[in-house]
Amino acid sequence: MNHALNQMAHSPIETVPPQLQPTKEWLDRVGNALLSLIIPLRSAALILLLSSGFLLLAPAAPSYAQTATLTPQQIVEYALTLEKLEADFYRRAIGAAQTGALRNAPQVAKDVLVSYGGDEAQHVTDLSAVLTSMGGNPDSVMIPANPNYSAILGRDPFANPADLLMAGQYVEDLGVAAYKGQVQNLVAAGDAGKTVLAAALEIHSVEARHAAGIRFLRQTLLGADVRPWIKNASSVIYNENRPNSIIPFGSEAFDGYATREEVLALVKPILMSAPQPTSAPSPRSTAPSTPEDTTIRALW
Repeated sequence: MNHALNQMAHSPIETVPPQLQPTKEWLDRVGNALLSLIIPLRSAALILLLSSGFLLLAPAAPSYAQTATLTPQQIVEYALTLEKLEADFYRRAIGAAQTGALRNAPQVAKDVLVSYGGDEAQHVTDLSAVLTSMGGNPDSVMIPANPNYSAILGRDPFANPADLLMAGQYVEDLGVAAYKGQVQNLVAAGDAGKTVLAAALEIHSVEARHAAGIRFLRQTLLGADVRPWIKNASSVIYNENRPNSIIPFGSEAFDGYATREEVLALVKPILMSAPQPTSAPSPRSTAPSTPEDTTIRALW
C-alpha cells in the first residue's frame, strides 16, 4: 500500500490510463490558446503603460487660462453687461451730438456714433435672446441709471469730440479683448458652448472694426498721432504677457486678450453711479495734450 502511494506521488501521469493522457497535439493547442490570451493582455498593459508615460511627460495646461471657469450662461451674462454699457455710452454720445456739447462735431463722426450705437443695441437684443433661451433673465443684468463714464479719462467724455473718440477707442478695445478672453472657457464647455462661441466671434469682429474706425476718425478729423491698430504693449493696462504662451502678445503683430477679472476691475468704477456735479463744467474745446504713447489702451 505504501509502495503504491509513493509510486503515485512521484509519477502521477503514469497512473492515468494511456487513453486519457494528454497528447503533444493537445498540449500545443492549449499552449497556443493561452498565448492568444496572454499576448493581447501584455499588449494592452504595454499600451496603458506608454499612455501613462505620455500623460506624465505632456506639458501642463497653460497658466494663462481664466482663474475661474465660467459656464456659457455666465459668459453671456458677463458679455451682456459690457454690451449694455457700450450701448448706453453711444446713446449718450448721440444725445450730446444732437443737442449737447458735441453738436458741432463733423457729420461723419455723428454718423459713426449712430451706426456703432445701433450695432451695440443689436448686440444687447441678441444676447438677451440667447440668455433667455438658456433659462436666464436679461433684466437681471443691470447697469446703473447714470454710469460714471468720467472714470474713463478722468473727465466728461461727452464734452468735446477729442475726448469722446478717445474714450470710444478704449470702450471698443476692451470689448475686443473681453470676448477673446472667454474663448478658452467656451471651448472647454464643449457642445454647450458652441452657440455662444459662434456669437462671441461674430460680435468680436464687429467690435474690432469699431475700434479701427474710431482710430481712423481720430487721425483724419483731429490729426491725432494714432495708428489704425494697437500700437504697443506699453499702453495696455491689463496683462498681455501671459506666462507659458508661445504667442508674443507684446508685439504689434499680435493682439492679446483680457480675463474677466481684469475687465471687471477696469469696469468697476463705471458701474458706480456718477456723482452729481455741484456746478455745470465748462466744455472743453481743444483736444487733450496727452501723448498717444502714454495713454491707456483699453477701456476704463
